[in-house]
Amino acid sequence: MYKIGLTEKDILCTSVPETKISIMNDIYDYLNNYLSTEELYVIFFLSDNYYSSPVCLNEMGAVWLKRSDSLNFLLNGLDFPDVKGVVGNTKIGIKLGNCDSMTKASFNELLDVLKNKFNISPSPTNWEMARDNFLQSVMENQRHIDMSFSRSYCIDDSENDGCKIIKKNSSANTIFAQIDFSQTNSKLCDIVVFNGIRNFTSYYINRKNICFEAYADAGIHLIDVELRLNDIDIPYEIYINEDEKSIKIPLGQFCNHISYWQDVPQIKFVVHRKNVTEKANLVIKNLRIE
Repeated sequence: MYKIGLTEKDILCTSVPETKISIMNDIYDYLNNYLSTEELYVIFFLSDNYYSSPVCLNEMGAVWLKRSDSLNFLLNGLDFPDVKGVVGNTKIGIKLGNCDSMTKASFNELLDVLKNKFNISPSPTNWEMARDNFLQSVMENQRHIDMSFSRSYCIDDSENDGCKIIKKNSSANTIFAQIDFSQTNSKLCDIVVFNGIRNFTSYYINRKNICFEAYADAGIHLIDVELRLNDIDIPYEIYINEDEKSIKIPLGQFCNHISYWQDVPQIKFVVHRKNVTEKANLVIKNLRIE
């Protein structure tokens, strides 16, 4: 928005320091007055988190009551049939995560709306650079998988701690886990990273890889990387050692059925009892798609 000529005075986004509501204001009175502005144009960034927030849903309802012009951006994990509430899923929006000709055309339509409402005239070059940089940055962000949503399991043994995550470093996107089969009768220990509702179809078509860095104590030499595809856990075996190693696994190594890639909810790191000689630590870092 800034790159095409809008300023902080033109934008209200309550979760950004430059454009938040000032202290001492009543948030609902302020929003009510703001929504009465004739030139108002509302952009919804819709996600599962959005729909779980009563405040966000109240704001959506207020926009609907005011009949303000609006646009839906669909964030990662959300598809058009998932749009609900007073905005409804029949209104054409933009699904983020692509930088193709259809998405660019939709953004060009958005530019025409903003030009008419706010009397701005960005140069074609500035606009195209801003648009393409934004779309590419969204794609890059989606390729990084948040490892903070993870848990450890001893398969068929919920009572013991043969496998436990002892530390998570969110800023470094790192999991530190401890594997100790002397504490469980289980034959398998899992570190499960929950991926939400992620569509990997375009990654598969474009021959992308699942990538991460890993290392382990001397007690572990072999683990399985598993993807949950079409409700089936499909493994790929990798060797690791005490030296940090960069792992790159082509998605095609897991499955060649394109329909299976529409929903990848989990990525697992599985340790087999038979491949562990003693209590050991396992570290997984920077899980991503490249």
